[in-house]
Amino acid sequence: MKHKRALVVQEETENHFWTAYSDLLAGMLFVFILLVVVMLNQYASFIEEKENRIDTQAGKLRSFHAVQLELTQELSKRLDQEKVRIDRDTGILRIDAEVLFAENEADLSPVGKETLARIFNAYSEVVLSERFTPFIEQVEIEGHTNSNGTYLYNLELSQRRAYSVMTFLLEQSGDNQERLQDMVVASGRSFSKLILNEAGEEDPVRSRRIEIRCRLREARLFAQIYRDLQE
Repeated sequence: MKHKRALVVQEETENHFWTAYSDLLAGMLFVFILLVVVMLNQYASFIEEKENRIDTQAGKLRSFHAVQLELTQELSKRLDQEKVRIDRDTGILRIDAEVLFAENEADLSPVGKETLARIFNAYSEVVLSERFTPFIEQVEIEGHTNSNGTYLYNLELSQRRAYSVMTFLLEQSGDNQERLQDMVVASGRSFSKLILNEAGEEDPVRSRRIEIRCRLREARLFAQIYRDLQE
């Protein structure tokens, strides 16, 4: 009788143990599932935040590109009647050197000064407007030559021509001189960037040119986007 009662007690104890053990496992499983759900929610929030940041930065890039296109269109409209070519993709202004300078000369001709005065008047109105100034880092003036003569000779000639154009711009800028002098730079490129004709050969006339471009604040924008996406 005692032995039978002992077996019953032992059996009940084992049942209580396994019941408690099962409850413990169920509790641990519930906690594990809860942690997984929390982690998934946090990951989903993290992904959503990253996607929102990417959308925001993509919007900035689209806006930046829109400003560049608008700037090019405005310059094209203002300079439509002048002796200047405008690259529709980059907004670069190209003025043939023969319009501005005599052969192998770096001093502006009288006709060149008249032409530049009209161009700069319209150009400054656009570049220094409230719409575009916040986006412009620099105004770059580059002198280019054809391949007649040595590279170094043409490098010096192109630099002097670019400097002459920059000096004339600043002299004609009046009250805007202080603003422009912080933005304008000049450099000579010799014949490092020749313009080719349809046959792939050098166009000696069009290669002799002055290029004026607005350098937008691309570097700052990309650095800001990089920082935002790294956070």
